[in-house]
Order: sequence, then C-alpha cells, then structure tokens
Amino acid sequence: MGSEQPIISYNKFNLKQIQKLGATISKYLFPGAKLLLFGNLGTGKTTLTSYIVNSLSKTPVNVTSPTFSLIKVYNTNPTIYHVDLYRLNDPQEIEYLDVFLDPEGVYIIEWADFLDYLTPEERLEIHISYNEDIKYRDVKIEGFGEKYKEMEAIIEKEQ
Repeated sequence: MGSEQPIISYNKFNLKQIQKLGATISKYLFPGAKLLLFGNLGTGKTTLTSYIVNSLSKTPVNVTSPTFSLIKVYNTNPTIYHVDLYRLNDPQEIEYLDVFLDPEGVYIIEWADFLDYLTPEERLEIHISYNEDIKYRDVKIEGFGEKYKEMEAIIEKEQ
C-alpha cells in the first residue's frame, strides 16, 4: 500500500456487503482498469472477483481461483482477465504471462504483492483481511492515479 491512508476503510464487512462492493466496483470499471487484490488465503479475493464478474456478465458465471491456470478470461464487457500470482516465485515469471497486454481489458490480480517491480503506477488496490470475528472481513481500498482516486471516491459514496 502507498504511504497515504486509504480513503476507504471498512471494518466488519459481511458477505452481503462484499457482494455490494463488487457490484459497485463493476459499475465504474473502464477498459484498461487494474484491480490489485491483497489478502491471506481464504479472505475473499476470489469471492469479490466473482461478484465483479457476475455483475458484468449476462449469464451467471462460476468464478474460481485461477491458481493453477494462472489466468482466466471472462467474456464480459469489458473483458475481465482474472490472474492469480500465488504460485509464482519470481516477478520475471509474470513477464511471460503478458499481463496487461490487452489495453481494453480489465485486470483483477490476486496476490498482487508478487507483482513487485511490475506493479502498475495507476491502479486500485483492495486489501482484504480477517476481522477479529472470523465471520467478517476488513477491507481497505486505495486508488493510485487520477481515474482510480475518482473511482475510490465514488465507491465510498455508494457503500
């Protein structure tokens, strides 16, 4: 995360609130958008991605983690590239994936901390962590770049 405090910080989010967050984010995505997801195993990165994808899909989509395939492409408008970097050991391996190749696609990157020097300057970071009460999640969102700061402010208003 950047040195600034995130504008959006939610504590004790339940599943319905995560679903609403995903639907809200999906309304403001634009071609070339980059969403970087951070969080431990099981915190809800793929769940949030599922809500985003299904908000943009004409038919229900079973979104699963692309841990083994590394990238899943969803036929939404705009196209969503769901990337999971968990199994990669070196940022150089990511270069071979041609991540961010499609300038019109939306990229949702799980385990984005593995991007290292490939982290885009402009992006929306979403950090999901366990709350003290394991049934809930804490969520922090921070936009980097003008478009993402605007997106961040709109998301905050709609939640």
